[in-house]
Parts: sequence; structure tokens; C-alpha cells
Amino acid sequence: MTTVASVAGLTRPVSLAGSRVLPVDPSLSSFLPDGGLRRGSTVTVTGRGQGATSLVLGLAAAASRAGSWCGVVGVIDLGLVAAAAAGLDLSRVAVVPDVVPAQWATVVGVLVDTVDLVVANPPRHLRIGDVRRLTNRVRERGAVLIALGAGAWLEGADVRLTVEEARWYGPGAGDGHLEGRQIVVATGGRGAASRPQRVTLWLPAPAYAGSDVELGAADEALFG
Repeated sequence: MTTVASVAGLTRPVSLAGSRVLPVDPSLSSFLPDGGLRRGSTVTVTGRGQGATSLVLGLAAAASRAGSWCGVVGVIDLGLVAAAAAGLDLSRVAVVPDVVPAQWATVVGVLVDTVDLVVANPPRHLRIGDVRRLTNRVRERGAVLIALGAGAWLEGADVRLTVEEARWYGPGAGDGHLEGRQIVVATGGRGAASRPQRVTLWLPAPAYAGSDVELGAADEALFG
């Protein structure tokens, strides 16, 4: 993990410099218009609690493993163990856990100029002017911005992802271990992403993900 104090020394890796799309895990590629995270785009992720955070980590993991630097701004409840388990290379992650709202746009702008992928939790009253400037900056620099808890970005984002439902599997009646979580994601956005979809994902995936899972009545109410 790297702090913002050393972020000015980071450079984008040459290996991904010519790619217009940052990779994502195959399970996430089907609902993204380009099969990955298109450089210059803004993605918003909203929804229920840690399900949204897990989706963000899942989106960033493959690019991190491929050599891209990732900046994380204002995500106070980010768990580094969970980030590593999701596949992020922590040696290529610059974390700014808490930012004064007046400085938020400046910090995000520094990271956009420096790294491939920025995950940021916008302050509640972010100015529209800052949204527009950062959106343009992301596009010009060829970075990707993922806004967690979209705020002012909600209407102008290229891709919008909303975690509508989430359910853990594994524990029995007072015993057993959590094995995996199934989330339902609604998608939307602009251009190729404008056609709405509703997809079900495992984050994290248990050993039986992808096979037929017997659902109880309560599960069917959520996912049937």
C-alpha cells in the first residue's frame, strides 16, 4: 500500500499504455459495454452497504493484477484484507482514507493524472463544477474513475451500477461458515451502456458458484 505523499512518483505501466480498456474478471465483463473498464470513462457504484464495496473491489482487481496502479480516496471502511482477497495488488494501491471535502477534488485530480484507476467516495455536497472538471480530466488523461456512492455523478456517468440485493450463503442454523455472497446488480448509463440489465453475481464466489444451487423459499424470493 502506498500513501498520497509518494503518489507523485508513480507512473503508468508501459505494458498497459496502449490498451484502451482496463481488464476485469470474466464474471464482470458481460455487463460492461467494452468487456472491461474503458479508459476515459466514469463508473458509478451505488447500493446496499458492503455489497457495493465488494463490487468496486472486484472491478479493480484484474487491472491491479495486470500492473495498473489504483488510487482509493475517501473509502473509510475499506478493508485491506478484503481488498487483497478480492485480488488487488496492495503494492500498487495508493490509499487516502479521509479527505477534507474542500480538498477532495484536488486529491482525486492528482491521482487521475498519475494512475490508471481511481476509486473515490464523493463528499455529500460535491459541486457540479468539480464533477464536470474531473469528468473531463478523466477523459483527457485516459484514466478510469469509479465513484462509490455516486452523488452528483449519478446522471452523467458513462456506466451506472446499482447493487439492489445481496445475500450471504453458507451458515446453517447457528453453525457453519460464510462461503459466498450473491448480489443482484442493475446496470445503466450512456451510449452502449444505456440498455438496462439486471445480473446476478457471486462476490466472493464459493466453490459451488456456477453450478446449480438449491435455494430455499427466502432465497427464491430474492433471486427467483
